[in-house]
Order: sequence, then structure tokens, then C-alpha cells
Amino acid sequence: MKDIANQVSRSSKKLLFREPFYGLFLVGLNKEYSERVPTAGVSKNDIGVKLAINPKFFMDLNEDHRMGLIKHELLHISFGHLLIRDKYPDKKLFNIAADLEINQYIDRNCLPDGGIIMDTFPELKIDRRAGTD
Repeated sequence: MKDIANQVSRSSKKLLFREPFYGLFLVGLNKEYSERVPTAGVSKNDIGVKLAINPKFFMDLNEDHRMGLIKHELLHISFGHLLIRDKYPDKKLFNIAADLEINQYIDRNCLPDGGIIMDTFPELKIDRRAGTD
């Protein structure tokens, strides 16, 4: 587990140097390395938040994808997704929508294959005027 912790730390530092804002969330983040999660995810942890990472999944990613994964999870925290998730009855649909939203803020070269972006849903029509009343 020491190797995975070192690699997560290395990717976190790279992200911090590129985008220091994410340091706010990384500082108090508890981390867990477990094969019980298929990829990675954030969850409530008492009064804090926990980042769970599957070591094999993480180690199989290249450096850009590792950094993108960490940013992806931090964006879930910063956008308040952990706080509003329970308001939606369809958790799977909420997760897809939340992933689609935050992936717009991650460089495409940092998204692994299969990372959903707007191009994934060409039939989706967006009213960019929504909420501007």
C-alpha cells in the first residue's frame, strides 16, 4: 500500500502545482486504498470526506489520467455533489449527470478512455439560457 500512497501523493502534488485551488480539498481529505471500489470515489466520512481509490485501477493509469482522476473526485466535493446526491431518487442517473458536469472542467488528455463528455451525448440539447432569468 505504500507504493499506491506514494503515487497518489505524487499525482496530488502535480495537480496542486498546476491548479492550487484543489489544495483546499486535498489538505483535509482522508484516503483509503481498497479493491472494494471499482475505480475511485468520494464519500461522506463523519464530518469530513474520504477518497477511496482502487490501487490496481490507479496504478494502471498514466500520470495525466491519475491527475485527472484526483481532480475529478475533488470536483465532486467542490461542486457539492455529496451534499445534494440524496435529493435525487435515481442515484445512477445523478452520478452520470454529475460526472458529465465535472468532466467539462478536466483537460481531455487527463480523462481516461470512457470518461463522459458532452460529445458522448450528441443528441443532448442544452439551453444555455437556463437560469439566467
